[in-house]
Amino acid sequence: MADFPLAGLKVLDFSRVVAGPYATRMLSDLGAEVLKVEPPEGDVTRKLAKRESGVSGNYLQLNIGKQNICLDLKAQGAPELVRKLAAEADIVVENFRPGIMDKFGIGWEGLSRVNPQLIMLSISGYGQNGPEREKAAYAPVLHAETGLIARQAQISGSHPTDIQFAMADSYSSLHGIIAILSALRTLDQTGEGQHIDLAMLNVLHSADDYAHFALDDIWPKPPETLVWEAPEDRQILIVGDMKWLWLMFSTKDGLADPTPEGADIPTKVRLRREAMEQHIRSQDGFEALTATLDRLNLAWGEVHPFGPDVYDQPSIGHLGTIVDVTDDDGNPRRTVQSPYRFSKSKSGIDSNSKTAKRGEHNITALKNWLGLSDKEISHLSDIKALRGD
Repeated sequence: MADFPLAGLKVLDFSRVVAGPYATRMLSDLGAEVLKVEPPEGDVTRKLAKRESGVSGNYLQLNIGKQNICLDLKAQGAPELVRKLAAEADIVVENFRPGIMDKFGIGWEGLSRVNPQLIMLSISGYGQNGPEREKAAYAPVLHAETGLIARQAQISGSHPTDIQFAMADSYSSLHGIIAILSALRTLDQTGEGQHIDLAMLNVLHSADDYAHFALDDIWPKPPETLVWEAPEDRQILIVGDMKWLWLMFSTKDGLADPTPEGADIPTKVRLRREAMEQHIRSQDGFEALTATLDRLNLAWGEVHPFGPDVYDQPSIGHLGTIVDVTDDDGNPRRTVQSPYRFSKSKSGIDSNSKTAKRGEHNITALKNWLGLSDKEISHLSDIKALRGD
């Protein structure tokens, strides 16, 4: 039977919130053994939009399938334990503010000395050595400073507000995975590990398909992929600019031109848009509208209200997008599956996957990774280096 592509890799995960945890969740789904190192106060997302019992859905989504030890880096013996774990790891992922890992002697210099083949990914807002390295950087901060928020507000004619999607965090995780896999390739060729300095600021500008507008100092025209009111009190997004939609509706669907002879351009645009609005709304039901759009070869998507119903679409079941799992209190929950579908390899989580409590694997992980005895582990607990629920 096919195996997971990253089976056998060991990942030491110091990351919190989204930037980093999403990367290590995907590495885990691809077969790596991920050991999350959680502080005594816990990852802040454990209680984010928490239900009556069990961890939050956000924490579950980003951390399910990982092992967990709870470690107080300020305690005597903790940094030395980290160095021992790093010596056994293939990959370390962290998203502390630059300099924090160095403060405890477990930054790149310290860890690479004990493991020259180590690959270490450090995700930060502005890079490890830049002039803004100490600035606190969450996804909304980067969305603001890269111009994403202002651009969307100006294009939509609305008040500036953050994007309701942690784009900077998620994209940084995905680019972090690419960098890790690239470094693994280099390791195979040279036998040497390396440090990856990934700045979320760079990630957003790299991934922005509007960057050329800013670089050329050209303001992008407003998008004409619009949302239209549709029959049955539904809404539909139709891809294409106004000129193309008008051409399709007027030449292939019998929509008459309402503009009088000699009308100026703004009047012509307004009247034709009003005619298209009426034409779309007056279709004989939503299915009739979508059949028309399909016949005209126009790409469309229904604007679904955000909620559980978005996961009832036919492709969701076919693709296996949602999986039933168990949270840390033993409650049945649903979460999202990883998107990788290989022709030979396996990926993803199954219904036996669960989220770990803080420190749940203090004993098993330290025995399996380091071969520590019960006495040694008890000593780490006694000096408060190890914690747990």
